[in-house]
Amino acid sequence: MSDTEKSIKNMKGNPLFDSLPEAAFSELADRCSIETFKSGQRLIKENGKNESLFLLTQGQVKIVINNTEVETQQAGETVGEISMSKVSPPVADVVATGDVEAIAIPTEVIDGFCISYPDFAESLRATAMKKVYGR
Repeated sequence: MSDTEKSIKNMKGNPLFDSLPEAAFSELADRCSIETFKSGQRLIKENGKNESLFLLTQGQVKIVINNTEVETQQAGETVGEISMSKVSPPVADVVATGDVEAIAIPTEVIDGFCISYPDFAESLRATAMKKVYGR
């Protein structure tokens, strides 16, 4: 399976992307990359500048706020929605707890998709708000 096919399959398995039309998945998959992280490596830095939305495809990450682990996220879930939706800068460190593979979708791609697909923008914001206030 190619990286594009793998990315599309993973995106279709995540509710954040449910509102996108079929044609959008190929475009999105062509504009993202697959990144790997080793245990202890940070995907996102608390109060830093996040430049991607990550869809985890393998492994698990821990979410750490003010040096306290508050939850974990695993393959099939996304991280980075808070900063991508412009709710705030990253509110947590996101750290690999083992080997992690993730689809990285750059900020400019997310921004463009939010303009082109308002339902996607709403879903992104709702997911971010749930993560901020639902903990």
